[in-house]
Amino acid sequence: MLLSPSASGEAPLGLGSTGDASFCVIWTTTHVPAVTLPLFTGPNGLPVGAQLVARRNNDHSLFEAARWVLRRFH
Repeated sequence: MLLSPSASGEAPLGLGSTGDASFCVIWTTTHVPAVTLPLFTGPNGLPVGAQLVARRNNDHSLFEAARWVLRRFH
């Protein structure tokens, strides 16, 4: 399991953009499961995500780890 940032900062203000996807591209192109968790809050009160990444075909383990992390942070 790998923990990485899901973006360079907090979520963008408004509905005009979903933000920069460059932190997710590597996981999409390598076909590994990844989930972003809103673990922190930025200066504008918006979420800052952390991304958990698992080995290919380990989706179940990824969700178990995500549940564990969320319980520790919230």
